[in-house]
Amino acid sequence: MVPSKPRRSAPKSAPGKASPRRRPKPVVEADEAAEVRGRRMSWRTGMFLLVIAIVLFAFLSPLNSALKQAQQIAALNNEIETTKSEVKSLEQKNENLKDPDYIKRKARADQYYVEKGKNAVIVTNQEAVDEDSKSDEPVRKQAWYLELLESIQEVGNTVEKN
Repeated sequence: MVPSKPRRSAPKSAPGKASPRRRPKPVVEADEAAEVRGRRMSWRTGMFLLVIAIVLFAFLSPLNSALKQAQQIAALNNEIETTKSEVKSLEQKNENLKDPDYIKRKARADQYYVEKGKNAVIVTNQEAVDEDSKSDEPVRKQAWYLELLESIQEVGNTVEKN
């Protein structure tokens, strides 16, 4: 056997001896490349985001159809409201038709009915009557807003000339 060098410290497994203290590693500043590597997304994070995207895409179609159905329901509710208002007006008209005075007024106005003992006068040349009633009003060549525009342009031209 070959003699070995004497040990300076006891073996780690020796009973009653404490293990030697280790010196802490010096703090080393991280370089930028290490920070970039730390910011990269791990494959687990990527898979998680992929699963989330697939789930969102799966829910997108039902949400779209639910929104369309809600719009259809709102449109049908509006239609119901208009139909109810039409029903109310028709019921009012029905009540009016039960009134004999209303029927007389409508018959005179719409059907030109005349009561017994009264003379009916029907005007055949309505244009002559309309011309007589409109004689007081000034006649315009064009619409009022076009006349206003022309007068503003004329004022602008006179100011530019001076």
